[in-house]
Amino acid sequence: MAHRYKTYSLDQLQEEVDMLKGKLEQAQLEDRTNHILVYTRKIEVVRSFMLDPNHFQVGDIFEIIDEPGYLFEITEVSGVTAWGYKIDKETKKKDVEQRGKLLAQLGKTSECP
Repeated sequence: MAHRYKTYSLDQLQEEVDMLKGKLEQAQLEDRTNHILVYTRKIEVVRSFMLDPNHFQVGDIFEIIDEPGYLFEITEVSGVTAWGYKIDKETKKKDVEQRGKLLAQLGKTSECP
């Protein structure tokens, strides 16, 4: 079943997150690794639709929530995906390869590279 999350209200998106969290908890109890990964990503996608893409601007630098040693500099925002470069916090070195991150994977930081 296809989901059109961009048409959902915030309440509907929250209900979807709650339902997916229940499925995630069940998958964790059953130690179903692939299902855990799928439900975790689905939750990130839905949470990304709950965020305002206008709060993510080109040149902004964010922490990557699941990668505390890295920052992410945005070069483009397309829908619920930010495109840009990872920056190593320690070395301040920027990756040469551009990559996409869901908006929900980014946490605001005041740290500059």
